[in-house]
Amino acid sequence: MPDYIVCHNKRNSPRLNVRICQEKCLLKDECKEYMAYLKVSADKKQALALAENMPVALAAP
Repeated sequence: MPDYIVCHNKRNSPRLNVRICQEKCLLKDECKEYMAYLKVSADKKQALALAENMPVALAAP
């Protein structure tokens, strides 16, 4: 499922796919919405990595 952010530089359709923003936007390094998206996506990836590496406790008989 694609992720969208609200671009404050676009007037008619401010809802923008993140991939388009990453490839075409010249202001993405200064954009608050894009930076917030990067932070949230990094947090999600880190949480998934931690969950995959956690040992599963086995019940002893």
